[in-house]
Amino acid sequence: MTDPQRILVAGGQGRLGKALGALGCTAPGRDRLDITDAAKTASVIEQTMPGVIINTAGFTNVDAAEAEPELARRINADGAGLLARLAAVSGIPLIHVSTDLVFSKGDPSKPIREKAATAPASVYGETKLEGEIQVRAAGGRHLVTRVSWLFGNDSMSFVAKILKLGREHETLRLVTDEYGRPTPFDALARQLVDLAGMMAGGRDLPSVLHLGSPGPVNRLEWAEQIFAVSAKLGGPAPKMEPVLGSAFKTPARRANGVVLDTSLADQLIGPMPDWRPACDASVKALLGA
Repeated sequence: MTDPQRILVAGGQGRLGKALGALGCTAPGRDRLDITDAAKTASVIEQTMPGVIINTAGFTNVDAAEAEPELARRINADGAGLLARLAAVSGIPLIHVSTDLVFSKGDPSKPIREKAATAPASVYGETKLEGEIQVRAAGGRHLVTRVSWLFGNDSMSFVAKILKLGREHETLRLVTDEYGRPTPFDALARQLVDLAGMMAGGRDLPSVLHLGSPGPVNRLEWAEQIFAVSAKLGGPAPKMEPVLGSAFKTPARRANGVVLDTSLADQLIGPMPDWRPACDASVKALLGA
């Protein structure tokens, strides 16, 4: 296993970046490491000489990307490519974090493998796919990881947002045709560090891996888990009404029925823990229980 301090994280002050920083990785903020700034990025790489780079930086607001496609592309695509080229020139392996939203449609009973044809439905998905393409084109040792539905104890996570809505409304309409693998930031961070250690040790890995917790669910099922714990703790417990995603008009189209197949990663590094205990702990923390 490589020393986490020898892992350089781009996007170090984001939620996943902070989880990696908590494991001892070098995770500078954007003021020091900005993947859209070639001079800054090259300087940090030269100063730190990392064994592996993990790119968690990104424009992640799916709806906002529809209104700001150029900014999303500058970060998600061109920034990813810039970092990959600098890593390649320095001979440093790169792990790039991408998304399930490079796909737009699937069958939740048939999880999607790494080599499946991509077809993003949103600007966010398009720019993340362009980032994957630029990372591959850079020609260095790389690993593209695709993830979905990351969460923690922060106010931006689905857990906090749905609890807030539960306090404000007696009934919530929740989508049944949008699927994912709820994945704790810290669990993903541990797997990324394990993969970084393999790459630093010279092990050959697939060019793409799907990562995520076992037990894919739809939005309604995830909310049911959250409010079951909330109710026991005296927190909000609204009624829940199942609806299709088409009931909501959002700037960005959402993926329908997409579940990533994580079996390849499970064989390589072992499966992640089930997401439910971490979700329950997040509910308790957010309710102050």
